[in-house]
Amino acid sequence: MYGLLFGGIFSVVPAVLFAARFVWGRPRWWVIVALIVIVGWAAYFIAVVDHFEELYKRVETTENPSQELLDEAYSDGGPLVFAAFFGWAIALIYAAPWFALFLMATWIRRMIGAIHRGER
Repeated sequence: MYGLLFGGIFSVVPAVLFAARFVWGRPRWWVIVALIVIVGWAAYFIAVVDHFEELYKRVETTENPSQELLDEAYSDGGPLVFAAFFGWAIALIYAAPWFALFLMATWIRRMIGAIHRGER
């Protein structure tokens, strides 16, 4: 139920933070990294937990659930443990391409500024 919402939050947070840094020069880098780690981890973990809750509901409401559905719903909990311990790393890895876009946009802005000032 909330998996899509938190998946969206996970997806949007790095873009919004890097855009704010690009436009206004704020927030500071440590705030950006801390928010990506904390909010990204929480959103990823909640999305994974919600996915398994949806699977449990699907198993309970299905008259004869397939073996594949049962195996996925009642797995050993590896995805939950991974999300709990390494969700922060997933958030940082996901933020890396956004950081690359931020660096490219900053470089382009500097080049345009240098051209307008007559420098090279």
